[in-house]
Amino acid sequence: MKSERVLRVTLFLIVAELLLGGLAAALNRTLVEMPAWHHLGAGAWATFSRMADLGNGEIMYPLVGIGGTASILTAAIAFRFSSRRPWSVAFPLYGAALMAVCGLLITTQAAPIMLSLHGIGDDPAALTQAFEGFYRWDSIRAVFGALGYCAEIWALVALLSVPVGNQVPVHHNILSSEKS
Repeated sequence: MKSERVLRVTLFLIVAELLLGGLAAALNRTLVEMPAWHHLGAGAWATFSRMADLGNGEIMYPLVGIGGTASILTAAIAFRFSSRRPWSVAFPLYGAALMAVCGLLITTQAAPIMLSLHGIGDDPAALTQAFEGFYRWDSIRAVFGALGYCAEIWALVALLSVPVGNQVPVHHNILSSEKS
């Protein structure tokens, strides 16, 4: 029994770290970076974004965004075809898939603003408008990302608690004394 308790504590601590790390990653730009850029100015933000988001980010962000959404949608579809679909897993898994799709849809508003930095030059008014628009849409996307990440962890923990193989609980048929 002590060993089982230690394993549960271990699982709890792993999940806590995943939640904290994932939430920090999902909300970092909105809660940490963008307020600092607001203080430094839209011109500094644009210079950085042209080097980062429009540099390596042009490859990494679509891979992560589209790949992550495809992965969670595929997981939800695979789960749907499973013969065992406990609600304890279905609710957070389908919720995570919904949040991923919403995040990707919000990206259709944020990404064009970021991509516009290629052509708007250094006009302060245009940069300020781009900064404010991107900040707004990216903040909404961050909320969907954080909620989706929490739902993914919830689904994982729920899935790990589903008995497998011969551990399926025995159900009694109320019409007979035989176990089914």
